[in-house]
Amino acid sequence: MTAKTGNPGHIQVFLVDDHPPIREAIRSYVDGVMDIEICGEAGTAETAFRDIESLNPDVAVVDLSLPDAHGLDLIENLSAQCPEVEIVVYSMYGEIVYAERAIRAGASGYVMKVTPVRNLVEAIRRVNDGEVYLSPQMS
Repeated sequence: MTAKTGNPGHIQVFLVDDHPPIREAIRSYVDGVMDIEICGEAGTAETAFRDIESLNPDVAVVDLSLPDAHGLDLIENLSAQCPEVEIVVYSMYGEIVYAERAIRAGASGYVMKVTPVRNLVEAIRRVNDGEVYLSPQMS
């Protein structure tokens, strides 16, 4: 595992989503957030796993729907091989159905894509602080 890169004091975040516009929207929003920095992104589970292992971010934001694997499989692999990386699921799939599965697989947070991006930012901060993040309805 390599050392973390980027600005000290910033939460280093890696984005995993197969839709470039989603990654661009998150990156655009986070660019205005003082304590979070996007350190990398990927559109497939294979690329994500390789790059996360190399970059060692603080938090990975993972979509469940990926072209080469299910996001839950990626979460399990990351949890086993990169346990220091916290994982937030950012998905269109219903929280009631998938949040428990994601947490069991190793995620620390679950945010639905229908919520504002500021909720994702809150989830990133909370899981980085060692907490679990779920919507108030799930909690």
